[in-house]
Amino acid sequence: MSLIKKKLYQQVLKKLANLQLAISLLFLIGILIALGTFIEQDQPLNFYKENYPEINPVFGFVTWKLITYTQFNQIYSSYWFIVILAFFGATLIACTFTTQLPSLKQFRLWRFIKDKERLQTFNSKEKFSRFAMNSISYYLNKKKYHTFRQGEQIYAYSGLLGRFAPIIVHVSILVLLLGSTIGSLNGYTAQEVIPRGEIFHIQNLIKSGTFGYVPQNLSWRVNDFWITYTKEAKINQFYSDLSILDKNGNEIKRKTIFVNEPFVYNGLTLYQTDWNIIGIKFKFDDKKVIQVPLKKISKQGRNFWFGSIFLNKDSSKKLSVVVNDLRGNIFFYDNQGKLIKEYSIGEKFFINNNSSIEFYDFISSTGLQIKIDPGIRTVYLSFFLLMCSTYVSFVSYSQIWGREEKELVTLAGKSNRAVLYFQEEFRRIKFIVKN
Repeated sequence: MSLIKKKLYQQVLKKLANLQLAISLLFLIGILIALGTFIEQDQPLNFYKENYPEINPVFGFVTWKLITYTQFNQIYSSYWFIVILAFFGATLIACTFTTQLPSLKQFRLWRFIKDKERLQTFNSKEKFSRFAMNSISYYLNKKKYHTFRQGEQIYAYSGLLGRFAPIIVHVSILVLLLGSTIGSLNGYTAQEVIPRGEIFHIQNLIKSGTFGYVPQNLSWRVNDFWITYTKEAKINQFYSDLSILDKNGNEIKRKTIFVNEPFVYNGLTLYQTDWNIIGIKFKFDDKKVIQVPLKKISKQGRNFWFGSIFLNKDSSKKLSVVVNDLRGNIFFYDNQGKLIKEYSIGEKFFINNNSSIEFYDFISSTGLQIKIDPGIRTVYLSFFLLMCSTYVSFVSYSQIWGREEKELVTLAGKSNRAVLYFQEEFRRIKFIVKN
């Protein structure tokens, strides 16, 4: 590298290592993250058109066009946000190589103090006889100090590991930025509502990174779905029995999932999120099985499902069906809205002397969220490094200087942490040397 290029390289690093620049970028990232919590992320276009209309803009200027044009609807995966993260990472790298690593190198070198007046400025200092220099050196070596002696001077330090803490913090932040970027560019999230017994592929993507890839050689089967209820007839938990299949339809893995217990396979995670009743199966005269679709209606915090059974071809005569839950009970109403009877699974309803309807089964569906985040392990690694830096930062970096003058040896030192313990260490040296 030529001298001009080397100087230019050093100037660029110096500019990037500016503390005010790093703080400004961190402040900007914080504002953007806060904005991402205010503006809903990765929603369909119609959602923004309804909630941020052009006729009555939020705050007088925030419309769906502004949000989609500036990519405020997908901040964390937008190119400009990734550029800002990369810029912030560059400032951390520059600071590490221009400031922290050189300073760490300096801490390993011996630094004798020739000015005797400077030793008097330290809070921790003691005086010994001139013959105590060897005893002091021996004691410091025994206490795991790195000790250097040159003529009438001595220098010792310990706890250099504590000086690694800021570097580990920078590395952990860089690893965090890398992991989050990998996740936003290569990950995706899908939402599927699948009827019980059906086989499905990932199709309904609600969020996808630029380089996100959905595997095409795998499929899933909903073997079963059920709900458990409390004594008060409230939902306790809902479960989905799932199987993952290869391209030939062979089962690879099977697991029953519920809320907070997902299905994990090769970095792909399936979460139980919702459920629904989409229909009921009836059997006419113990022969013909029909499916009646149901519509979900919410009222006063409760869900109901409604459907109709037509008893003649011209639809003039019908029965209304109401379902409250999956416990196995349905309610039949006539054309005037009067309750006829409550029935259970397997029970028959006789229309006349010749015809009957048997409540056969529910057609339920399970709501699944499928998510993959290739950067999650990298993010976890960054948290581990950050925790390590916290523990490492508790290691005290202590320095001791000694100078022999005429009949006395002046010993002085300082520590960046545990000052009281360090002062006690000085008193212990004095006690051992004098005895």
